[in-house]
Amino acid sequence: MDTNTLINLLKNHDWTYHYSDDHSKWLNGVQSEQAITDAMHHLGNTDDVKSLYYKYMPEALRSRITEANAIHGETL
Repeated sequence: MDTNTLINLLKNHDWTYHYSDDHSKWLNGVQSEQAITDAMHHLGNTDDVKSLYYKYMPEALRSRITEANAIHGETL
């Protein structure tokens, strides 16, 4: 597992899969998310790895997470 594999997983991930009414799309999203989690864990889940995750996350989702974290005094 290398960084390029993680980047490809992130680029191809359906970040809105959990909204799908189509079970197969939802299941693909769950499996994709698990592959991303596994890749991040394999790479050590370092700050650089986490930065990649947030870099490829859609801005709207990243903004919502940033807002939610701010309530608890946390940052990305």
